[in-house]
Amino acid sequence: MKNDVIFKAVYGRENEECKQALIAVLNLILDRKEDPIRKIDYKNSFNLRKIASQKESVLDIKGETMQGELLDLEIQLLYDEDFIPRNIYYHGGMITEALESGQKYGMMKKTISIFIVDFSLFEWTRRYHCQFGIEEIQEHFSLTDLMEMHYLELPKVNPDRRPVSQLTELERYLEYLRYAGDPQQAAYLSELKAQGGKEIQMTERLLKKATADEIIREEALARDKFLLQQACRERQWARREKECIEKETQLAGKETQLAGKETQLAGKENQLTDKETQLAGKENQLTDKETQLTEKENQLAGKEMELTDKETQLVDKESQLADKETQLANRERQLSEAKEKVERDLVRKMRASGMSKEQIAEMIKLDQAVVEGYLRD
Repeated sequence: MKNDVIFKAVYGRENEECKQALIAVLNLILDRKEDPIRKIDYKNSFNLRKIASQKESVLDIKGETMQGELLDLEIQLLYDEDFIPRNIYYHGGMITEALESGQKYGMMKKTISIFIVDFSLFEWTRRYHCQFGIEEIQEHFSLTDLMEMHYLELPKVNPDRRPVSQLTELERYLEYLRYAGDPQQAAYLSELKAQGGKEIQMTERLLKKATADEIIREEALARDKFLLQQACRERQWARREKECIEKETQLAGKETQLAGKETQLAGKENQLTDKETQLAGKENQLTDKETQLTEKENQLAGKEMELTDKETQLVDKESQLADKETQLANRERQLSEAKEKVERDLVRKMRASGMSKEQIAEMIKLDQAVVEGYLRD
């Protein structure tokens, strides 16, 4: 059931049985005992042909209730860092659909997004069902009830494996949703189905029909394979990005070292200037100390030799600095070429997977002209 193709085939097909199952699940999740949803119309009903051509799209279920509420139900298996921003963006699109052109703002429809996720999203709370709206930050009173976002985290529902008899109806349903189809959980699933409510019974019947359909089953397997490949590509990209960051950090460290050496050279140059000043003073003293001329000349000769040695050292260090600067320039060029190669290979792979140039540019944050250039090379 965690496969989004199967999920949509169970709850999103244009027939009364699927609609009633969806209504039962929505009433359970939203706790709509006082004002239950009795009728719903799909906004994007299950279409196998369309799903097969939209492997990279989010397979959610959109509908409108008899009360005029817009709903979006989605199941998500893998975490990605853009998950929350994407949720907000899609919910914003639903809000724009909540008011038709020419209608007064007071006629805006309520919008509700429900995300069932198979990972822990909010680590700071043990609650598995978190509901969000718009409220005042300090005193927490609600601005409006026209917008709701629900997150249900499956790993938090029953981590300690409490007996099924101790679970709520919603917890039983979510546990069934998490483990349906898992042969290792057959005994647990039997208990859930035996003690669960109508939501589980209706879902079980529809699940059997969906999995009995060979075409749907094959498309579900293809979807699983695509999601695994996508997760693998994201891990590879993250690893390469980490390697690039580490190399940049190393170069930054070497640049800092070079800057330190340059500072040291500047200090030594200042020391030489001071010594030259001292020599000038001693030369003036020679005029007044003719009797000590020989001794002073010897001292000057020794100091001149020291200056020569130090000048030689400075020349050597300047040469070393020049060599290191050349090495740094070469490493920076290699890094730039490696980064360009990684980007070019990634763009070509993504293009080969069927993505458009615009999608590629948006996904990996490159200018479209750069993407086109990589594809021409």
